[in-house]
Amino acid sequence: MALALTPVRGKVPRARIFAVLAVIIFFSEIATFEILMVYPAMPHMASAFQTLNIAWVVSIVTLTGATLMPLIGKASDKLGKKRVILGLAVVFVLGSIVCATATSFAVLLAGRAMQGVLVGIVALSYSLVRDIMPRDFVPVALGMVATGIGMSAVAGPFIAGWLIDGFGFHGIFWFMAIYLAVLIPLYWAVVPESPVRTDRPVDYLGTALLGPGVAVLLLGITKGSSWGWTAASTRGLLLLGAAMLVAFVAWQRLAAHPLIDLKILFGRKFGPTVLAVSGLAYMMNAHSMLMPTLLQTPAGLPGISYGAGLSATQYALWTCPLGITAMFAGPLGGYLAKRIGARQVLLASGVLFLITMFLGSDMLTVQWQVAALSMIAGFSVGFLHSSNANLVQDSLPPETSGVGTAIAGVTMQLCSAIAVTVTGVVMSHHVQAVNPKTHAVLYADEAISRGFLYAGAVGLVGLAVAIVMKHGRRPATGGLAPSISDADQSELESGASNAPTDMSTR
Repeated sequence: MALALTPVRGKVPRARIFAVLAVIIFFSEIATFEILMVYPAMPHMASAFQTLNIAWVVSIVTLTGATLMPLIGKASDKLGKKRVILGLAVVFVLGSIVCATATSFAVLLAGRAMQGVLVGIVALSYSLVRDIMPRDFVPVALGMVATGIGMSAVAGPFIAGWLIDGFGFHGIFWFMAIYLAVLIPLYWAVVPESPVRTDRPVDYLGTALLGPGVAVLLLGITKGSSWGWTAASTRGLLLLGAAMLVAFVAWQRLAAHPLIDLKILFGRKFGPTVLAVSGLAYMMNAHSMLMPTLLQTPAGLPGISYGAGLSATQYALWTCPLGITAMFAGPLGGYLAKRIGARQVLLASGVLFLITMFLGSDMLTVQWQVAALSMIAGFSVGFLHSSNANLVQDSLPPETSGVGTAIAGVTMQLCSAIAVTVTGVVMSHHVQAVNPKTHAVLYADEAISRGFLYAGAVGLVGLAVAIVMKHGRRPATGGLAPSISDADQSELESGASNAPTDMSTR
């Protein structure tokens, strides 16, 4: 039987809380593993299947996740978050086995699409934590779930390297299958189910417009560089995706049971939060794209001043302070959100990200400097994820927590695709040379420096939104209590109300 977290006599033992939280964190790490562990294996898979379209092994995961996340979020609100997570985990394990035994590229992609069902597991975990944890511990717990991102970011590249070298690319898929298969019964036995349910009918048309609309838009953005931005296929996808999202908003105004209330979606709490976080997340994704080029380019090449010539393993060693720091910054950000407000933590993340972008534009290639830069970025990442989790949960009523969190997650995926694509376009305008045999690209200094600085400019917009928004200025509560109305919560946040604010117990 799952461990109960509802106090009966006195407080819930901390050991029980941390046991449940540890299982949720380890389970959530699979979302990072399924991306980070596959990147170093892509050249091996391209050779094995003799394909030039190997990028699809990552793209199809994102597209599947974006398509299904709104439906998954709605299902979790209706059926129970734990139940939905376990069902998706079974699909993920089967998909991992399909990938590990694939004999053709098409079968490999089918397996990766099955793995894509768990790309939003972190967002679902945030929502589950909000529902099952004691109210006074929720803000810190949300920050601790972000710890999993740091743990897997450190361990993933090293585990992948060892598996690929010893067992080939199949090894990483067997690892993911076994990893989750071991955790599924533990998750079932330890983690309690969310008591929150909504009996409203599913908005199938809204779901069909939102998820696939974002997926179509993502496909157009990610393929625009290779297909050409003026190509009919690219323009068609971008227009179709945008039209579906506009139709989604229009339908939500007419639907008897909308997927999410537009007053929440475009309200003064959820909307600004998503916009501010997206601006900061742009910097995070641009940093992730630029750093490998900066450090893995051979040193001493004519015409450029950057490059350290690192191997993949050396790169992981040089930049591992990012993941280690993020592991500690996540819980710290949750604690600070509870004490001083999640908006303040988000502002700290934005300032640290701007420092990261500015220092990155100087193209640092000395190991201690890279380590210091990675530590700053680690604090930025940990604070971003913990503040985002608290801000989103504090902006949603309990009955829409799952779908609202899923929509926020889809927005983050869209932001990631835009950041990578736009940064790639910026870099493509500053090509130093192209190897005629391998087609490897050598970028000029301006490609790196401007990539960082342009990302910083986008980040400034997100920071400006965070500065002016009123949501999150008061200490995080771990999600809106059912008895607190949206209007009452707005009054509390603005300081205009003298009503009691003690929501520390369930």
